[in-house]
Amino acid sequence: MDDLWIPIVAIICTIGLPIVTGLVLGLRWMQTRNEERMGLINQGIIPPDTPRRKSDPNKMVSLRNGIVLIALGIGIIVGFLCSEYMVIGMGNEFWVTGASVVFFLGIGYLAYFMVTQKMSVKNQREEQEQE
Repeated sequence: MDDLWIPIVAIICTIGLPIVTGLVLGLRWMQTRNEERMGLINQGIIPPDTPRRKSDPNKMVSLRNGIVLIALGIGIIVGFLCSEYMVIGMGNEFWVTGASVVFFLGIGYLAYFMVTQKMSVKNQREEQEQE
């Protein structure tokens, strides 16, 4: 019966503690922000509205993430295939899969670099032609 409390306490600490901490910190931040705004209003200063972030995504970050995720998937597939069907993977499944993932991630980052380098050269040419 005493062993029943261990998983219950672990679940409560794992799930409940971060939620409660986030709620406390969020409410404290809102209270501090409200007190600051009220202090400015009491002094006769109209506080500026909080600026809204523009929802214009950075296309280069999306391109990088796409290329890297594709390379990650290819690395996992190649690592799995090598560890299952080739002699090189027998007994070294973890290392073969890990090495192929790192290798293809490197190829993905190089592909991203090449694409962005070509894009920047193309943009520079267009700017020179406009002048």
